[in-house]
Amino acid sequence: MAGKSHPKDAFRVGFDIGGTFTDLVVANRSGTIRTGKVLTTPDEIMTGVLRGFEELLSKSGIPASQIDEIVVGATTVVTNLIIERKGARTGLIVTKGFADVIEIGRELRYDVYDLTAGFPTPLVPQALRMEVNERIDFQGKVVRPIDSGEVETAIKALAAEGATSLAVCLLHSYVNPEHEQTIKSVAERMAPGMYVSLSYDVLPEIREYERTVATVLNAYVRPYIGNYLQRIEEGFSSVFGKASLRLMQSSGGMISRDYAERLPLRMLESGPAAGALAAAHLADTCGLKKIVAFDMGGTTAKACLITNGEPEVTTEFETARVHRFKRGSGFPVKLPIIDLIEIGAGGGSIAHIDQTGLLKVGPASAGANPGPACYGLGGENPTVTDAALVLGYLDRNATLSGAVRMQYDKAHTSIESKIAKPLGMTTLEAAVGIYHIVCEQMAAAAKIHSVEKGRDLREYALVAFGGAGPIHACDVARRLRCKEVLIPPDAGVYSAIGLLLAPNKVDAVRSYYVRLGRIDWREVQAFQADMQQDIAAALGSAGIPPEQIVYRNSADMRYVGQGFEVNAPIPLKLDSTSASAIDASFKQSYASKFGRSLDDVETEIVSWRMEGIARTAWLDDRTAPAAAAKQAGKPVNRPVYFLERGGFVDTPVHASSDLALGSAHRGPMLIEQPGSTIVLGPDDTFDIDAHGMVRVAVAAMKQVVSSGTDQ
Repeated sequence: MAGKSHPKDAFRVGFDIGGTFTDLVVANRSGTIRTGKVLTTPDEIMTGVLRGFEELLSKSGIPASQIDEIVVGATTVVTNLIIERKGARTGLIVTKGFADVIEIGRELRYDVYDLTAGFPTPLVPQALRMEVNERIDFQGKVVRPIDSGEVETAIKALAAEGATSLAVCLLHSYVNPEHEQTIKSVAERMAPGMYVSLSYDVLPEIREYERTVATVLNAYVRPYIGNYLQRIEEGFSSVFGKASLRLMQSSGGMISRDYAERLPLRMLESGPAAGALAAAHLADTCGLKKIVAFDMGGTTAKACLITNGEPEVTTEFETARVHRFKRGSGFPVKLPIIDLIEIGAGGGSIAHIDQTGLLKVGPASAGANPGPACYGLGGENPTVTDAALVLGYLDRNATLSGAVRMQYDKAHTSIESKIAKPLGMTTLEAAVGIYHIVCEQMAAAAKIHSVEKGRDLREYALVAFGGAGPIHACDVARRLRCKEVLIPPDAGVYSAIGLLLAPNKVDAVRSYYVRLGRIDWREVQAFQADMQQDIAAALGSAGIPPEQIVYRNSADMRYVGQGFEVNAPIPLKLDSTSASAIDASFKQSYASKFGRSLDDVETEIVSWRMEGIARTAWLDDRTAPAAAAKQAGKPVNRPVYFLERGGFVDTPVHASSDLALGSAHRGPMLIEQPGSTIVLGPDDTFDIDAHGMVRVAVAAMKQVVSSGTDQ
């Protein structure tokens, strides 16, 4: 990895904690890779992770002493603390007159027809909101100096109220943080045990409400993250010794433990980001310009559009929504986050009959405990996995990733009693309904997402991974009219593999609101130098030397009179000759999103962004273990349900390692990988390429009627 000298025989490990399974991966620089999957242990996360790694290393013959670095992927601890309201008792200090900004918000109704529409209750109650009579103007000039005595009074009051963490968000501090830094100094002197988060550190850009919310969220989770990361480090040190710890962040890059402890909000959506990075790497390997990353695990399914090898990034993310799919009903988080959309249920999502008597799937999930009925761990509700087992997509006699043995009778009984009998249908019809409802939900959500982005999914290939992704991939692609589906080796743990492909990355932002023709380029160059210095310092703490950092600039721009921005790349070196290139880049990005650009309206810039990247050399040249040509092994057959044939079909089932490379195949067929199963329809054709990927030419959807006969 860039910036750190690794012994040639050193290994890195990564783990991705899901709602049902935790995925494990161990790899070295030469591309040797070992993967595993264990049931998530919700009550004590590290118990399952450490047990899984001990078994994986023992089975692979890799000494624990050769583990050099640990990359932590999906950690739901940040999200759960916010959603479950289990964070720290947090105080807030703001400029006088702005104590209720976090409650007033934008005064925008996310549902104009719902007179009772609610919003998340602010994380800081009124008793813990303090005001100080200071003022800095939008140019950064001090209008009213801050009174240290007034700050001391506020800190004393917050400490007396039991606040253990403090968020500070003063007006226009994104231009001049002097007063926020004064408050931090006073807090450190008067309450040394209190955690302090400044808006200038968390989100130094305009829009008071969004900046305040982000700072409060960071402060709310910060005291717990340090303890959480310490438990991870201590747990791994008992197995691996002094391996260094890296954390995946939502924007698709690794950060050091120190950086993560200071800005834990950057880990809010870290898990799915790793899968998107792995899919982007696959697209680059295969020479594909446009792909949809489709990640379906045990709890949810997510999709990400990847164009020209780069996952799309957004700063319009929300957490803790009151209504799951209604934008505007949650806390806004304006930090850069890989633009993933939750498009459906996961393998553990529960099927049920709603109040209107209709069959629904999700959003509730059986999780890892008690799990789907077929796990035999106490779950009684029918899930997507139970339906897949009844339809023959999963082997009745198999163990799922070596963790649980499938129990067909329990799956059948659960679907029959909870769905089929109440709806007056056969168990098979109920299972078919569950499967196709999930596929249709995912396809419909992906279509909406692509239309909002101005993308045509007919031009995209679908890359499927996750434990449940390959089961549903071809059916979803048919509904999206994608022409090709790709399933990589180790698809069931592909997000964990993405962790070891992630670069070290840190980003920065500064707001300088100005029309393109009126820019003070000396001011731009000054804050660009500051951002570059901050990024170099943050990456330097992870052992990255300055010469290995690659910088990229972008800006949030709009036409004069508009209220929202479009992000576009801009030159790295900025001076008076850059205006035309900036304008051209904005118009191109605007046109790609909205179909046209405007020639008679001025452009203005709201915020300027910079990211520093130090790429890893690990796994870049990985060759799949199956890359050597060989003859196909002899399959076993079992009855599998296909809607296209109106019933069960005697279907060959291959192990992925037994398929010949480079030769064409035709469905119906099942391909079993460790941790996932690929379902190929009767008219789908596919081959195995030199990288070990299954590449499917998807047949068009046909309208047929099920026979409804149980097997």
